[in-house]
Amino acid sequence: MAGFDSWAEANWFNIIQTVGILGGILLAAAAANREAKAREIQNLLTISEHHREVWTELLRAAELQRVLQPDADVVGKPPTTREEECANLVIVQFLKSWRVANAGGLLTLKELGADVRGFCSLPLPRVVWEKTKAFRNQRFVRFVERALRKTPDDHRSPRVG
Repeated sequence: MAGFDSWAEANWFNIIQTVGILGGILLAAAAANREAKAREIQNLLTISEHHREVWTELLRAAELQRVLQPDADVVGKPPTTREEECANLVIVQFLKSWRVANAGGLLTLKELGADVRGFCSLPLPRVVWEKTKAFRNQRFVRFVERALRKTPDDHRSPRVG
């Protein structure tokens, strides 16, 4: 024990310095973790706000009601520019949500896949999707195409990639 006491007496400054450095690293890691959680929550709130704005417009504007009609005749009456814009905004919102989900956000790919399937399976959004998918992130396109192939009863989550 005497050996340790003499070593500690000779190296007390190094010991205190090492403990201080380790404490600083642990505090920095804890702060970074809290900051990451706060950013994740902020991202989700931002996505939710944009989602609400897009869907509020879609549900309130009479000229956009056809976007959500499961029996919309897109052959006899092709989508208007305004309908295409609105459907495209929803798809862009799905893309943002997909990016957050891939980054480990609070939203899951399974939930997002179900939302994508529900919207892009409708006639008018499907026309807009087919028209614009060549200009989108190819990994996102694969995600949407997989989601569209699944049935609502399929509980497996869509694979990323």
